[in-house]
Amino acid sequence: MISLSPEGIALIVIIIYWALIEALKNRGILERYGLNAYGPLLIVRTKKGLGFLEKISRPKRFWRFFATSGIPAVFAGMAFMFALVILMDIVMIKSPPPPSPVTSPRNALLIPWVNTLFPPVYLLIGLVVTLVVHEFSHAILCRVEGVKVKSLGLLLLIAPVGGFAEPDEEELEKKATRAQKIRIFSAGVISNFALASIAFAIFILLLNFLSPVVFVAYSYNPRIHQGEIIYSINGVNVSTPSDVTEALLKTPFGGKLKLTTDSGEYELPAIYGVKIVGLYKNYPAEKAGLKVGMIIYEVNNTVTPTLESFEKVMSKTKPGEVLTLHVYWNGSTEVFRIKLAKSPYSNSGFLGVEVYEYISGLELGYSSILLNQLKSLPYNLWNIRGWLYFVAMPLMGFKGFIGQTEKYFKPKVLGKELFVILTSLYWIGWVNFYVGLFNCLPAIPLDGGRVFYEVLAAFLERLGIKSGDRIASSVVKYLAYLIFASLIMSIVIPNVSGYLRWLRL
Repeated sequence: MISLSPEGIALIVIIIYWALIEALKNRGILERYGLNAYGPLLIVRTKKGLGFLEKISRPKRFWRFFATSGIPAVFAGMAFMFALVILMDIVMIKSPPPPSPVTSPRNALLIPWVNTLFPPVYLLIGLVVTLVVHEFSHAILCRVEGVKVKSLGLLLLIAPVGGFAEPDEEELEKKATRAQKIRIFSAGVISNFALASIAFAIFILLLNFLSPVVFVAYSYNPRIHQGEIIYSINGVNVSTPSDVTEALLKTPFGGKLKLTTDSGEYELPAIYGVKIVGLYKNYPAEKAGLKVGMIIYEVNNTVTPTLESFEKVMSKTKPGEVLTLHVYWNGSTEVFRIKLAKSPYSNSGFLGVEVYEYISGLELGYSSILLNQLKSLPYNLWNIRGWLYFVAMPLMGFKGFIGQTEKYFKPKVLGKELFVILTSLYWIGWVNFYVGLFNCLPAIPLDGGRVFYEVLAAFLERLGIKSGDRIASSVVKYLAYLIFASLIMSIVIPNVSGYLRWLRL
């Protein structure tokens, strides 16, 4: 029996779809229904919605204010994305990453069921909303500025991959001023950013209706399995790191620990603290004789049963301070006195250990950490690192409240429907933000390229340069070559370098 990979199935489906489109095109059926096709790309035009477009575009002052006030965001996005492209070029030339799903050609496009990184249904929801908002915004500003819209439409490659509003190009070119064109071209990006902000605001608000849980992230105990939800420790209900700390502080080290999970109850020896998994060379811990595998459970007469409590104590220390550590090792306890160095990361003291939390043979996970990270997203956008994280967030692992992630949260209202709403909002917000940001790039035919051309041409005209239009056109054209070559390079180089490494082996 022949077994096909998902890639093979996707390729066969696209070939069959393309063949069907070509057959309909050759028989004149597409033309009869006002459809066009370029290769496998089906173009669907319609005049439906033009009446609604006229009504919604009537508050002209509002729409002009909306478009004008958002133009700085377009230029901010333009600068950010262009800097990101240059940074990507430097990384690709100096130290190209190995091939990975992220650098796979099929994952470079946001096409549901072709892209394997993102959940297809939610990606489709995000794309449809994004495309409708983006193109309808262009159409609204065309009518606000007196430019006729001939039709609205969709680009289909099985699923929607693009959308468009078809303005009367002659009216746009001859009647609209540069300022009007800039507003028209910027409208789609601005609307995407606005909708992303609204979607994420509602998303973050609804996060308050989720309760986090404590779960087993890893188990050295064959009776307890990874993924089990822990409801209580010694009768104390737990859902956050602080709850676990409180429960363990009531349990003497070496005593008995009773866990209640979704699979039953367990009684374990109370061996807890932070386990040393690495030592910094020539730092106090190594010099004092601490070893990998030791469990630190008390610092300066303060019991530190969890990573949270250990970090809290260490954050208050100072360089040169002498700590008394109580350590569990090979079935017995030892005491160390260690003079701290200066931390390379902060002004506090530094022990020089890498640790993780260890509780009776378990590593615990806390969904409250993810919940707090998601709630803090707006506060992290005050620095460039926060923006970079925001752009790459779905690639960093969080794809919404789907699959196994659902297990680690409890809805306070609605039940599983809350997960669907939250995940839909997340993808609507992220796809709008990403598509808006990508469209900011100063490259024709993207909106950013058209805005940049108009602004540069106007600037050159003010300087009295007669050939300002021609110069601006050339600049934007070469920027487009650079940007799209960079995007292609970001896919080709990792895969070629990976193939060359394979040949050397």
